[in-house]
Amino acid sequence: MSRDPILVVIFLRGGADGLALVSPTSDPDFIAARPESLRVLRQGDAAGRSIRQDIADVDFRFHPAAAPLADLYDAGDLSLIHAAGLPEATRSHFDAEARIERGLFGANIPPGDPSGWIGRWLQAARPGGPMPALAVGAMRPASLLGADAAVADSLADLVIAPDHWLSDLLRARLRAGFGAHGPLDRPVQDLLGLSDLVKGRFWSAADEGLRPYLPSVDYPEGNPVCPPLMTVAQTIKENLGLRVATVDVPGWDTHVNQSGDFATLLDGLSQALMAFWRDLGPLQQDVSVVVMSEFGRRLRANTGGGTDHGRGNVMMVLGPQARGGRMVGGWPGLANEALEEGADLAVLTDYRDVLAQLLSGHMGLADPGSVFPDLVPVHLGLWG
Repeated sequence: MSRDPILVVIFLRGGADGLALVSPTSDPDFIAARPESLRVLRQGDAAGRSIRQDIADVDFRFHPAAAPLADLYDAGDLSLIHAAGLPEATRSHFDAEARIERGLFGANIPPGDPSGWIGRWLQAARPGGPMPALAVGAMRPASLLGADAAVADSLADLVIAPDHWLSDLLRARLRAGFGAHGPLDRPVQDLLGLSDLVKGRFWSAADEGLRPYLPSVDYPEGNPVCPPLMTVAQTIKENLGLRVATVDVPGWDTHVNQSGDFATLLDGLSQALMAFWRDLGPLQQDVSVVVMSEFGRRLRANTGGGTDHGRGNVMMVLGPQARGGRMVGGWPGLANEALEEGADLAVLTDYRDVLAQLLSGHMGLADPGSVFPDLVPVHLGLWG
């Protein structure tokens, strides 16, 4: 029996190199712009996996560290959207992250509007359930501004002093100090209710705490991307009303030593995402995952063995609802006249078009304009 659809947003903080992740290996301009260490090769033991696609006469290949992603693509579960990104150019991490997570531009930003694109979806959809939104981590991302969301590294962090003599004192203090003040009453009651729910569902006297999550597959040990995805999988399986979850994966600002650092990061992401997907089992039918970053990297390598801040990037959409195993959108090429400012992969697909199709095609939102009010949607064919 299917449940309400769920969206998982994985944000690669730092500007991941989409030209290395999904690489135009046969493009002569790409070959001329980068040393072999910063390119995906077509031959030899370190060759990347070829990608079936019909958007350009180019041999695109996955980075060799992305073998699990290649498996998901070949299985028809993963779609790729290259040359995607912000409609406004910026190479500042702070500005790009703020703009991409707000999803509002120019004159369409209401004065004083603090909302993010997921926050506006939550306002429009008004999902029920005890925990419709979860940000896995220490901070709520800007995409969730404007709506309530749980913020925690694990479900155990949502419990107020579990089985501790301070619990009753803390709860009483919260009610007296905050709950008695009108606007804060509901948030306090929601917090206490969620704490009680999680504790009641997962408390184990034998473990003197919340019982550990037992996934259906083995997650790679020591992989930093695995714990947050395990928290998302657990929340989905326990049917806590989750509709949207966010996971941040930092470290993608590869100005130096990109060949080694990028491969390590991408291997961790790919292995963790495959384990998460397998862990969901039949619940895959209810879940879509989008992987995105604030911008891509420059076409040309720098002198430090890395690449600097760029523009266009690759987005990935995972889920059986989408028509996977395809690369959609367009490809501008890497000839100098096609580059943005003579340096960067140009943006052909507004990243909001991808998100709008996720919200309408998967999440059932009737009017994506309620989330992206100034967007004139371009149908990419991700759904039908």
